[in-house]
Amino acid sequence: MPVFKLHNHTVAFPPAHFADGEGLLGEGGEINAQWLLEGYKSGFYLWTSPMRYPKWWTPDPRIVLFPKDLDVPEYINEGIQKSNFKVTFNQDLEGVMKFIQSIENKGEMNSGWLTGKLINAYLEIEKRKLSLSVEVYKNDKLVGGAFGASNGKIYFGEYINGTEEFAKEYALIELVKKLQQENYSILDLQKETNETIDIGLTEISRSEYIRILKQ
Repeated sequence: MPVFKLHNHTVAFPPAHFADGEGLLGEGGEINAQWLLEGYKSGFYLWTSPMRYPKWWTPDPRIVLFPKDLDVPEYINEGIQKSNFKVTFNQDLEGVMKFIQSIENKGEMNSGWLTGKLINAYLEIEKRKLSLSVEVYKNDKLVGGAFGASNGKIYFGEYINGTEEFAKEYALIELVKKLQQENYSILDLQKETNETIDIGLTEISRSEYIRILKQ
């Protein structure tokens, strides 16, 4: 399938249905709040890596979680109950991003996954009141977290991680509970990876995902 060249001066994405199953469809543009938000709205996410140009993906199927379908395995519940975690929301987005950056950007091949440009873009998204971060603490130390952005009642998850066992699971579960309280319809988790935490996840087709976005 073709990969469209995106021009820096025009924030626009091609129709998502042109992509193949892997979903790479756009190359170029900028790593800033405007491009990220328009990408989410159009069904794309940025996959940052040590590449010359930003690359934009719209995979098929899409991994999502409908907040009403939250289903936590018993072993995760038991692990969390023993962990003495505390959670806050939207209290330290920059701290969470830099915490996750310190975990994700390890090794020569991974030095560019969560870049300073992406952090700055999310700080701008925060100013627009469209970001949502989760901070997980243990003994007053940040040990886990997640962050993403929202558009209407859709939450676009970007990164989640932790340094304590069950910390990232706790971050995700508490995020979903908050989305439930605020009547969000869907949590987008992009695509399945080795780090995917199954607490009620489901696969939907790209066309179904785009339909939900348009609603």
